[in-house]
Amino acid sequence: MALTISRYQASHVEAWNQFNREALNGVFLFHRQFMDYHQDRFEDHSLMVFDGKKLKAIIPANQRGNHFFSHQGLTYGGWVVAKRFSITEYMELFDLFEEYLKSNGFISALYKCKPAFFSNHFSEADAWVMWNRGWNLSRRDASFGLDIQHPPGFAKDKRYRSNKAQRNNLRIDWNGDPEVFMALVNKNLHEKYGTNAVHTHQEAALLQSRFKENIQTILVYQEDQFLGGTWLFTEHDFAHTQYLHTNDLGKDLCAVEFLIDHLLEKYAQKRYFSFGVSTEAEGRELNRGLALFKEGFGAATFLHDFYEKHF
Repeated sequence: MALTISRYQASHVEAWNQFNREALNGVFLFHRQFMDYHQDRFEDHSLMVFDGKKLKAIIPANQRGNHFFSHQGLTYGGWVVAKRFSITEYMELFDLFEEYLKSNGFISALYKCKPAFFSNHFSEADAWVMWNRGWNLSRRDASFGLDIQHPPGFAKDKRYRSNKAQRNNLRIDWNGDPEVFMALVNKNLHEKYGTNAVHTHQEAALLQSRFKENIQTILVYQEDQFLGGTWLFTEHDFAHTQYLHTNDLGKDLCAVEFLIDHLLEKYAQKRYFSFGVSTEAEGRELNRGLALFKEGFGAATFLHDFYEKHF
């Protein structure tokens, strides 16, 4: 049978979530309970592709006017496909996708690739098909992560600070309070960039309650003195620091080095540890200090690509 495409409706929620769980490259960020926590901010235009009655692919997406986006409320996106989905099927899928966009009055589409770093199985077939179909690479973010199974080790200054941290009577709270942590994140972001975090502490707490196996707030203390922490996402073979912040005292006491040491030990069975993006201005500018900070833990660059096409 030929593939057919239709717009996601709320009645499809169970089929969507089950497919995402069983797909080749699904991730909990594409679960509707994660996507829909901020549904008031976006006009959802997610799509589902069928072969007869069998669901073969989904894409989290939204629209603004006549512009189509890989969901703007998610860090990454792209097509989520069945476990056995060939590159030839990807070619058919993109033909169908572009036909759908044009016939529904869209004049452009922005597609966020999901880095293979976060996939259960490696595949970059979508990137090749877009290149082959004349999509333009419109943005390339530099993210940083390391292979936990083959770590290059901390840089000399990071190892010194890690050793120093062990003498500072620090402790980890593995069940930290999102409100305490997000207050620090917003304070730091406001002082440095004049902005706030994408997530409120209420949203962080909500998502953490919905995805107990995947999201944790992990904090560092010296006795009862809060020093910093991270909002950590885990699934498949990866652990990812969505936010990683410390206060001034935490910096002096090497709280981040202490935390990263403990996280790498706790998640030693995983393959990858991600520190996130260190580029600004649509990927055109490198935050050199932030990149150097992450590289000090042994992280190297992996790419987060965005493709665009006008119709």
